[in-house]
Amino acid sequence: MRRFPLRTLLLMVLALIVFARLYWATHSKQPKEAGEPPSPGPGMQVDVVPPSGPPKGAPKAPAPGGGPSSSASPACVTLDRTLDAVVRNPEDAAALAEAQRKLEACLEPPVRACELGAALAVRAPMAAGDTPARGLLKALCQRCPAETNACAGGVARVLMEGSTGHTRDTAEALWYLENAGPGTPAACAALVRLALVPAATTGGKFQEPLRPLLSALAPRCAGAGHLPAAVVSAAVVHQGAQAGELTGLATAPAGSPTPMTPAQITGAEAGSHAFDGKERSGVDLGNGRTPRWEADGALRGQFEPPLKQLTSLRVRAKGAGSLRAIVRLPPGVGMEDQERDTFFVNPTVCQFKGTGQWETCTLPVPLLDVEAISVFPALPRIAFYELEASGTR
Repeated sequence: MRRFPLRTLLLMVLALIVFARLYWATHSKQPKEAGEPPSPGPGMQVDVVPPSGPPKGAPKAPAPGGGPSSSASPACVTLDRTLDAVVRNPEDAAALAEAQRKLEACLEPPVRACELGAALAVRAPMAAGDTPARGLLKALCQRCPAETNACAGGVARVLMEGSTGHTRDTAEALWYLENAGPGTPAACAALVRLALVPAATTGGKFQEPLRPLLSALAPRCAGAGHLPAAVVSAAVVHQGAQAGELTGLATAPAGSPTPMTPAQITGAEAGSHAFDGKERSGVDLGNGRTPRWEADGALRGQFEPPLKQLTSLRVRAKGAGSLRAIVRLPPGVGMEDQERDTFFVNPTVCQFKGTGQWETCTLPVPLLDVEAISVFPALPRIAFYELEASGTR
């Protein structure tokens, strides 16, 4: 075997020592922890924004009341899957029992679970009787918010079908309303929009199938304070003898009626003659339609502020026609008067024959929040002499 010269061996040992020192110099510092930001360079500031949640490893804040969040509880997390099993097979006793148990433990069901209520209503119709699935639907409705409440949606659906002329079971709509829970205000709002407003509007599309629904549902909504009193009285006056159960729901503020004079008169020129208290003076009115015909007619007397109640009317004219009250409603309810930025209904309050003699129009209940009286001639031309309105402010 060939030997390396001594000088070569010494050089190799020296090289090994240098390599060891370099390795030690570059690997002796501890590495930075993962996620630690680099040190800023000279002259650079770093603003550290604290995280919105608790730091890692910190205990989570307790839910209100000291317990865990209801929607995050195990029962809530899996409730939708359990309800879906019931929808697929409403006769599955095990699935029903499991869904009932989880629903009792989940005070605030998640959105998906509430949305399954509509499918559950289809699979558990009222005609099938008081089935366990129907009881599950009832419990679900009493927990779900208005926007995903199957019972509130059921009321609206029945009313929409009634507004198109289809007869529906009144008992079914009443069951939905009685069990709507947090969705009760929304269900009553649908009743106002789809049934009560058309019943109080001249020319409104009020279908006969809506009449029994309105009679059955209105008392419960009124008892809960979800029916505007002004639209109730307007519907009673407009429907007359057919108002049914609505008549008993109408209310009126206390006060002794006195003659009321409009603050503003619009329409025909010299229209003020119809409100001046002089029987001989009057104004000629025609029935040519204008862009504001539904609100103003041929002549409009505006009350400022609106009357608290209107109790009776007297009219003297030569030629037939009708009077409509413009009843102000809360924003978003009824027809919109964009020029005045108000909402209203326009019940017909008087049909006069126009014999030239005084005709009295007595209202079955006082009208509330009346902002105007409008005159609508039934003929191309009539002579309108005088209009007297009695009420309170």
